[in-house]
Amino acid sequence: MPFVQRVVEPKFLSRTSLRDEDGRPKVTDEELQAVTNCTLSNALRQLASLVLLAEDIFSDLTSQLQEITERSKVARAKIEKINESVEKYDPKKVPVRK
Repeated sequence: MPFVQRVVEPKFLSRTSLRDEDGRPKVTDEELQAVTNCTLSNALRQLASLVLLAEDIFSDLTSQLQEITERSKVARAKIEKINESVEKYDPKKVPVRK
């Protein structure tokens, strides 16, 4: 089971208070527009957070793929070296014990 590296949780978009601690309204007119603006700004914040997480995921993926590329190059060099040794090998030149 893989370990959790990043946690993405939804947040309440419209759960804000339009009144201060004393109970007075923060917005005097057009409360619906204030709630709409708050909701949209919170949605944009969540999308920005999601974009940052996606960028982090893709940068990790890029670094892992670069490591795999380097390991593949090393393995390919070893295979080519072994292939050259096999090509040079001549079984007729190997002495046989009597």
